[in-house]
Amino acid sequence: MQQVVIGTAGHIDHGKTALVKALTGIDTDTLLQEKNRGITIDLGFAYLNEKITIVDVPGHQKFIRNMVAGASTIHLGLLVVAADDGVMPQTLEHLHILDSLAIISGIIVVTKIDTVDDEWIEMVIQDIEKIKKGTVLSSSKIIKVDSLSGKGINNLKENILSLANTVKLAVSSENFKLYVDRVFSKQGHGTIVTGTVKSGMISNGDVVELLPDKIQATIRGIQTHGGNTNSVSIGDRAALNLSKIELGVVRRGTILSEPKKITVTDTIVASIKISKHTNWKIKNNQRVRIHLGTREVLARLKFLHKKKANYYNCLIHFEKKVGVTINELFLIRSYSPMETIANGKVLDLGKSLEKRLIKDYPLDLNERIVFLIKSCSNNPKSLEQWSKTFFLTDSVMLDLLGSNDSIKIDNDIVFLKDDLMYWKKTVLEYVKGLLNSSSLRGYIEMNKICHKFNFSSKWAHYIVKSFVADGVLIFNNGKVELVGQSNSLNKKSKEDIKIIKKVIYDSQHEIVSVKDLHKKSSLNPKIINELVFFISKRKEVHLINSDLIISSKSFNNLIHSLNDHFVNNETLSVSEFKDITGLTRKNAIPILEYLDKCTYTIRNGAERLKGGYSFE
Repeated sequence: MQQVVIGTAGHIDHGKTALVKALTGIDTDTLLQEKNRGITIDLGFAYLNEKITIVDVPGHQKFIRNMVAGASTIHLGLLVVAADDGVMPQTLEHLHILDSLAIISGIIVVTKIDTVDDEWIEMVIQDIEKIKKGTVLSSSKIIKVDSLSGKGINNLKENILSLANTVKLAVSSENFKLYVDRVFSKQGHGTIVTGTVKSGMISNGDVVELLPDKIQATIRGIQTHGGNTNSVSIGDRAALNLSKIELGVVRRGTILSEPKKITVTDTIVASIKISKHTNWKIKNNQRVRIHLGTREVLARLKFLHKKKANYYNCLIHFEKKVGVTINELFLIRSYSPMETIANGKVLDLGKSLEKRLIKDYPLDLNERIVFLIKSCSNNPKSLEQWSKTFFLTDSVMLDLLGSNDSIKIDNDIVFLKDDLMYWKKTVLEYVKGLLNSSSLRGYIEMNKICHKFNFSSKWAHYIVKSFVADGVLIFNNGKVELVGQSNSLNKKSKEDIKIIKKVIYDSQHEIVSVKDLHKKSSLNPKIINELVFFISKRKEVHLINSDLIISSKSFNNLIHSLNDHFVNNETLSVSEFKDITGLTRKNAIPILEYLDKCTYTIRNGAERLKGGYSFE
């Protein structure tokens, strides 16, 4: 049998703590304040046997925060209703909480049956039958007990054991995660945290990350049900001894996880469902309390569209960073007065997606995976990135993606087959349009394709190389060309080139700026750029930068002079360069920077050394 965690629920003073004591012999009210006031304030823990933990939660409205912290990691619920009081406000609220957090099942317990007659008890049971309809406890047994006399306790215990034996927790497909519900220090051991393992497993010596603070710690000891163990896994109650962590660093609400597996964010996309037990009308930008795991954090809801049926897709902006995973369930309570008004599910993390798409987020996991892959089609993620997004192991994520015929995984890129076809068509049209508009250019730089479509470099290379495999494009040294592209010149272009070359050759040192070239040739600047680019490919000129051009003859003479200089000198200063070439500083500096870029020279402070590149 796996470990099972059972949580109590119900209105204040309905006998939850007395019931736990009758079942286990353990009084879970350990705080002096609890003893003095006669009510449960914080979580209490008891053990029915070596496999079953009972978490006793407070029933008072003021302590719902603690109740939710306890209920967030339970498998079964014990909804307690006192026979003398019947169904009360916190009965309904606690039932809604159990329902919202998707516990597996539970038992409804009518307590204090010795204080009223049978007819009254039957009326209470009728009320219970009404409120449990359509909830996670709709098929749960209703068992009558009296904790003080012990009447019905054995029957309840047998039913708990029987129900616990039916709990089958799936082998976790997720990484390790534990919500901390209690923190204390023990002399000689240091800081100890407790909680229920939500997913995965952890062993002695493993490193964990404390979220949202992103602090790492090593597990130096593990206990479960009071006994030492080497590891714990999904569903287990665990006490973990953390090395080198001060008591104040970790608190209730902290998440323990494998390092770098859980995203920390202040924004999520979520689907929320309004409680049928509330009269609250949730408004846009309303401040609320979000109960996520064992943590409560203030947030604001941002509605971007009208609700679908009985739920909304919305943005939630937290006032503090939270560690959160996709598909995680949470509760929403009003800021003041505090009341449970909705529950929700995390659909996505962060705020990068276009807001207009938020209303279209599917609730179904497989549909949402396709939706999210499509939403980043111009910059596809890797398998590892998707595994982190969905908090799944790589192998499970791979199986999930591989089961969908519309998804392809290649070169560690995850994309939709239709998206690849779309982008190939779009990119090819762009390349053809750009190159065909000017037969002089001949190629397009890869980074221009990336910039045009906001592609990642990896995705752009993948698309272009698929065209290379198809025999459509040529890719070399960052340049993309069309197979069979013609670079012939018409008569007008030939005449314009003659004009450009004459201006260059007539200039001092055969160096000219594009601006001066335009003035002296009267040619259209766009035509000048195209033609200069063309003759540079034919090695007739060098493009020093976007504005400066030098004839190849003059440039070669310059290089020859510099080669002679470096025969007898290790360094070259700016003034020496100006003396050797006869250039002004205005032209000398750009040419020196060009030589640095080509690695003919290497800048060393104010001087330059000879680099490894040769222009021969």
